[in-house]
Amino acid sequence: MSPRHTSSVPGNDRSVSRRTILRGVGASAVGLGGLALASSPAQAGKEDSCDDPPMWYPRVTTRGHFDTTWWGSVYITDGNDETNYDVAGDPIPGLDGSSPDELLIHAHGWNNDLEGGVCSVSEAGFTFDLEGYDHPVVGYTWDADYGWYNATSIAEQNGPKLAHFLIAYRAQNPNVTLRLCCHSLGARVALSAIDTLAHWGYHDVVESATLLGGAADNDSPSLEGTYGSAIGSAVGRLDNFWMNDDAVLDWAYSTAEWGTAIGASTIDGTPPANYADHNVDYVPDHFSHYKPDGCLHEVIATF
Repeated sequence: MSPRHTSSVPGNDRSVSRRTILRGVGASAVGLGGLALASSPAQAGKEDSCDDPPMWYPRVTTRGHFDTTWWGSVYITDGNDETNYDVAGDPIPGLDGSSPDELLIHAHGWNNDLEGGVCSVSEAGFTFDLEGYDHPVVGYTWDADYGWYNATSIAEQNGPKLAHFLIAYRAQNPNVTLRLCCHSLGARVALSAIDTLAHWGYHDVVESATLLGGAADNDSPSLEGTYGSAIGSAVGRLDNFWMNDDAVLDWAYSTAEWGTAIGASTIDGTPPANYADHNVDYVPDHFSHYKPDGCLHEVIATF
């Protein structure tokens, strides 16, 4: 069983198991599937390339922390609370042994089960390594394999859990640069975490956050939107990598949300001073941002 980390007070440091990290091993994976709008669990998005998920891959995880009632509402499962998290796989560097200079946490998107999520975050880590990012990358996996509306609620409720991890990690590793990266619906996990940090009064924990094909409204990062004020105060910079022809976001997101996704558009509204849009129309499709033919070389250039 993976170590459990709970706290009723944001930012309390907790001990973790002692392990060492393995890096430099790649795994093929996929991100999200098409948007299913049902409230029951959706079929997880895995392809043939994800037949052998590297379960050793180091990650923060909240898998199993959420479920739905028979009538479809989301609830936190027994033994969990609003801020606890687990760690799984090989150890997260800095929780045992010497601290790295930087740590990047990557959150996967929607319609991934346990194995799909591990494949997604591990492929992102492999690609960062391939593109020359010489620092550890760990995953953030969560209960993404529910219907769209429940999954969006779960993603947003993961914000305080990710924020708690970031605060606890910083307390144990005060000199490590922390970066967030996320794909598709993982954007709501990251944005909610930034919002939580701001509300808890933590303004210098995260150096940068990167949205890849973000499945959040294109006005939500603006100063008039849900997250703009928090972005301006609780993260060093936020970079949005978007495409004009993202078929998943252009059709499915707009159908589900009656709006435009930030991953398919520039920001709608006044951007925070530390916000930047990056058009990456060369990325083949919605699932390729974090793959070798995607845009992680541009992401690294913003660090």
